[in-house]
Amino acid sequence: YAEFDTPGEVEAIFSEGNNIFAGLKYSNGCVLTQLDDDGNIINTNQFASGYSVNGIHLDYSLLALAAGNDGILLYNWSGIDISFMGKIETAYANNVKVAGNIIFAATKDGIEIIQIDFIP
Repeated sequence: YAEFDTPGEVEAIFSEGNNIFAGLKYSNGCVLTQLDDDGNIINTNQFASGYSVNGIHLDYSLLALAAGNDGILLYNWSGIDISFMGKIETAYANNVKVAGNIIFAATKDGIEIIQIDFIP
């Protein structure tokens, strides 16, 4: 269907429609690549630079990134723009899932369940 290069080695991937989020190793952050229906790149946006991203999940507009020793990074994604909301301190974060305003973090110490104030 399509292939494209990323600005670093990919550790995690998540898709929402024609939007591909790639979590990168070695503090290269995350890159969002938007594709058209033919698999051509429409737009690319790199964010979370300075962090290594182990896991990615999205629920409505709440985007969460598992960032290892840096915990969980939270972003608001409008479908176009990505804005940083904050960081949650956790044990080493391997992966993350979002369900409404609940964040499930898979960490080196087990599962951390965090409720945040967020209305999608």
